Amino acid sequence: MIAQAVNLAGALARTRYFYPVGILLITLIGGLIRFGNLTNPTVLMFDETYYVKDAYTLGLFGSEREWPEGANTAFEAGDLTGFLTEAAYVVHPPIGKWVIWLGMELFGADNTLGWRFSVALLGTLAIPLVIAIANRLIGNRFFALVAGLFLAIEGLAIVMSRTAILDGILMFFVLGAFYFLVRDLEYWRSRMNRLHSNSLALRPWLIPMALTLGLATGVKWSGLYFMAFFGLYTFVSDLIIRKRLGLPPVLAIGQGFVNALTLLSISLATYLAGWSGWILGSDGWGRQPERGWIAPLWEYHQNAYSFHTGLATEHPYMSSALEWLPMLRPVAFYFERDETGESCTSLPECNEAITAIPNLVIWYGGLLAILWLLFRQLRRVRLAELAILTGFLAGWLPWVFYPDRTIFIFYAVVLSPFLSLALSYGLHHYWRKGLVRNLPWRSGRILVLIVLAMLFAIYFLSIWMGYETPYWVWRGQMWFPWWI
Repeated sequence: MIAQAVNLAGALARTRYFYPVGILLITLIGGLIRFGNLTNPTVLMFDETYYVKDAYTLGLFGSEREWPEGANTAFEAGDLTGFLTEAAYVVHPPIGKWVIWLGMELFGADNTLGWRFSVALLGTLAIPLVIAIANRLIGNRFFALVAGLFLAIEGLAIVMSRTAILDGILMFFVLGAFYFLVRDLEYWRSRMNRLHSNSLALRPWLIPMALTLGLATGVKWSGLYFMAFFGLYTFVSDLIIRKRLGLPPVLAIGQGFVNALTLLSISLATYLAGWSGWILGSDGWGRQPERGWIAPLWEYHQNAYSFHTGLATEHPYMSSALEWLPMLRPVAFYFERDETGESCTSLPECNEAITAIPNLVIWYGGLLAILWLLFRQLRRVRLAELAILTGFLAGWLPWVFYPDRTIFIFYAVVLSPFLSLALSYGLHHYWRKGLVRNLPWRSGRILVLIVLAMLFAIYFLSIWMGYETPYWVWRGQMWFPWWI
């Protein structure tokens, strides 16, 4: 049966329309998972209480306003008038909230579809973006589709695409910047091979990369980590390319300066554009129009930096970056149980739960692939593999140095695309080793792993999408006591 499945998959992969149809189908699957039941629950979940209401007043005034204690109940019921006149002090830049506001403009701020639409859309668009990246890094369309499928059914990515907070938005912009990083690698390697020149040049793909990195940083300051790591990658890759071509590596330093200037100038301009509502207005927190906008904005950022570096408030769901990888403390965004069945649709008793548990087949498989890629670089640096490692490390390594800060596992959603890419890359390598001998056997094992990932997704889909289930189903999904 496995051999027949392998032969069928191989025959389909050789058809003309397999790749475009595969992209559409996998994106559709991911979109249905992200948009299905999106309006449930009808209440603000977890940190939606901040970002949704902030996005609403940001759209009204160009800067956020304070809300009184207990404002959620009225807001959830559609009463949007409860905000106060005082400006609110918020610690994250505005761009992510502008993204959430766009959904409210389309569908209204008085309903959950408006709150979550933009985030779900970006989470869905990330799927074909991963496929495009994987196709360029792996060079095999079937395994590019596999990478997209992995992201489509990855639980952490699903939950964060269905929740109106900032981390899913950050993931999309980071992934967009990574796509341009891959295109820059292709362009620069081709240019250096063609011209065999040691001259300096403006690298055109760094311009959209800088733009998307500015957007990422305008969502959360952790976008700066990706700017630093991606910028360093452009320098290291250039150094390696020049060395392998036999060119003096000294001008890689000058080229690195050109790259840094390009990235920093465009990213900064993009980031500041996100603050345009605060800059052009006069009543944002700390604005002080008589002093201009540069000094007050700098002081605002100093205050926010002090908040972030000093944040060490205990929270039942907080976890350090070292706990992210084994997934020791997933965050429960929502849980309601009805033992009487009065609010249940068709069950005598039920509960609804949303917990950011990843697809463990993809998560742990991706981590093993990351370790494998890391060890491969010790023997010989491969720039495509190094790019995947760079993306993963940018999203994880800096957080290791904040062991006492109040951080959460769902920050790791930025790792989901890179784990999907790493796992698909590793499976392709494993498949290529069987081109001469035992190809059906190796391909069969790969198909089994893909099916396991899909079965895991089906099993946990209700807890990712907030569907009503019997209590025993939810208990069966809580594999470990520390997940509750």
